Amino acid sequence: FAEEIQKGLNLLSNVQPTLLRPLKEFVVDKSSETFSGIAFDAYKKFKDTAPIISIENPPAGTAPISRAEDLRELIKDSRKKLQNKLMSDMNLSESEAKRQAEKLIGATWDVGHINMIKKFGYGDKDVVKETERIAPFVKHIHLSDNFGLDHTELPMGMGNVPTKKML
Repeated sequence: FAEEIQKGLNLLSNVQPTLLRPLKEFVVDKSSETFSGIAFDAYKKFKDTAPIISIENPPAGTAPISRAEDLRELIKDSRKKLQNKLMSDMNLSESEAKRQAEKLIGATWDVGHINMIKKFGYGDKDVVKETERIAPFVKHIHLSDNFGLDHTELPMGMGNVPTKKML
């Protein structure tokens, strides 16, 4: 019995629990596992005709991935995890796995959602700058308008989203 207790104590002494983890880190880690898993299953089933996984930015201020840099990080992590799965489980070369990951995972840029940074004191230039940061990852654009304060989903031209500058 004493030997079993000692084994348990030895095992527990090597455990390094993480008590606190930043929310953004947790969200990016778990979301990238999910998105890469979905993309992997789609590729496995459909190969070159697999659907694109396009991750939309949530309304600014509502989630830890609502800004361009955070969404870029999520997409990069998702692509890297997919690339690794494609190489290990499907025997794709590194270059082909990377090509497929870049093709299959990207961003849906919701112009109304990013415009909502205005409620935190940002202006049109900041909204456009966010768009420039995410542009290389965009697969789809969601057009909606608002005045930067609420998630109103107005028809284009009814609010103050700097759409022309963003496009």
